[in-house]
Amino acid sequence: MSDSKVSVLVTGGAGYIGSHAVLTLKDSGWRVAIVDNLSTKVRELVPEGVPFYWGSIADTSLRKRVFAEQETKAVMHFAGSMVVPESVADALAYFENNTVGTHSLLSAVVDSPVTQVLFSSTAAIYGIPKKAAGGQG
Repeated sequence: MSDSKVSVLVTGGAGYIGSHAVLTLKDSGWRVAIVDNLSTKVRELVPEGVPFYWGSIADTSLRKRVFAEQETKAVMHFAGSMVVPESVADALAYFENNTVGTHSLLSAVVDSPVTQVLFSSTAAIYGIPKKAAGGQG
């Protein structure tokens, strides 16, 4: 590719934070691609001209294809699930995506030309607040 800036893969790039990262990268001249399963995202947030791959970050064949096709050198990982009540109701699905999926992604990174990873942790707050929302506590 003629562009001297490295290719950045944004996982969860159709979500709120991921889509803003994609726009910023694109506006700054970086080559960018997205992997997203659209579980809670909006396909319309993907800018025109940005390669989009629908699927799971845990999908080994998808990751290999994206890394090869996009000549990926960096990953920005925003594909974590973060709805707290949902995580309690379906803890195994959250474990599968957030822990197993991220481990799978990072394992693939180790065996690839990717040299940079930005990991976005959950936006959820941990712990017990001194005063609960709504004035109780």
